[in-house]
Amino acid sequence: MSDTKLLIVADDLTGGLDTGVQFTRQGITVRVVVDPDPSGKWTRTAAQVLVAVSETRHMPPGDAYETVYRIISAGRQAGIPYFYKKTDSALRGNIGAELGAALKASGAEVLSFLPAYPAMNRVTVEGCHLIDGVPVAQSVFGRDPFNPVAESDVRKLVASQTDTPVTCDERCGKGILIVDAQSDEDLRTAGERLFTKGYLSVSAGCAGFAAFLPDLLGLDRGEVPDSYDLGDGLLVISGSLNPVTMRQIRFAQKRGFVRICPKPGQEELFRNGAVQSGENPASLRCAGSSAAQNAGLSAILWCGEKWVILDSSEIDPGEEAFRDYMRRKEMDSGEPRILIAAYLAEILAEIEDSVEGTVMIVGGDTLLSCLRRLGCRDLEPLAELFPGVVLSRYRAGGKEKLLISKSGGFGKESLLADLQEMMKAARSREKSRENPRGCGQ
Repeated sequence: MSDTKLLIVADDLTGGLDTGVQFTRQGITVRVVVDPDPSGKWTRTAAQVLVAVSETRHMPPGDAYETVYRIISAGRQAGIPYFYKKTDSALRGNIGAELGAALKASGAEVLSFLPAYPAMNRVTVEGCHLIDGVPVAQSVFGRDPFNPVAESDVRKLVASQTDTPVTCDERCGKGILIVDAQSDEDLRTAGERLFTKGYLSVSAGCAGFAAFLPDLLGLDRGEVPDSYDLGDGLLVISGSLNPVTMRQIRFAQKRGFVRICPKPGQEELFRNGAVQSGENPASLRCAGSSAAQNAGLSAILWCGEKWVILDSSEIDPGEEAFRDYMRRKEMDSGEPRILIAAYLAEILAEIEDSVEGTVMIVGGDTLLSCLRRLGCRDLEPLAELFPGVVLSRYRAGGKEKLLISKSGGFGKESLLADLQEMMKAARSREKSRENPRGCGQ
């Protein structure tokens, strides 16, 4: 039997991490499992909270249902008492199908769904889901290139994807229950009310409501480390086309980040071509310059560039160079988002040893592809650096390493620059501790 008290099923990896870290920050042990296999062996862990990444957001609804049903059934068989179906905070994906599967597999009568995430300005008012005050179907997520959200009424959206009864009335006592919340206090009081009614054996939502589950479910707490050494520099690998991420990248460029937009066929991006050809390292500091575009990426890192963005926005999977690259790497054909993620993962594998600071990966597909390429099967979320921005520890190649991740739609425009300032300040404090009186200066 598993020692785990709560199993969370997340439809993508970044979502699984930003939800899992809500428990870590409260001193609760968490393990995030990538690719949970049908055997159920992944349930054997000492962690109180287990996050299984189902990767069902882009699946056909029937496949998503079967995957979630299998994962929760494995958890139930292992004796795990509570289940949480983590959903996208913008309602993308197969939400109705997955909630129906979670309820059926859990054996409960009611699944409580609280989709609000007030800290990210995502709230539910009279059943309507709003992003920054705008109905979600009218927001940027209504124009998502892969999973556009066409309905803002949560009950209608969920009901369109499942035969399970969907209601907003807590007196119903059966089916999927949609619950409003406009603030963290709303989430807290709703959770207390639902727990009293016995409606939290299986629940759903995003990281917003998950933060209140430790108190509601009585999870045991331990000590929380106050800081982690992130090193001196940041390599951002972004596979997201979300407008939120694109604004963050442009802002970071103005703050001195070097931005590189690679294209297949430019394999010198992976190697030390700039150094070997005598390229002047100073020219590499000009964000967006032809030197930065064409010089070797590992050379840029080797020459001392500490703040670098590797951005997929100019990659076109339809180009012959891209198809030729995939053939040479013996990569399977598939959806453009998967091919782009695989391409970025190949780059990371080539240059990982050249990175002296910390790697940050933006976008769930890209993060999953990178971890698979590095041979990593699970992670431990450590801290939430900013809302939705998670620091995790993973093991690959016999070494433990740190990794920052976020969903493409999270964060304010200055996020990457704010992260840079935070890391610089931490490094400055560390140097001050090492040399408190300026000795040797």
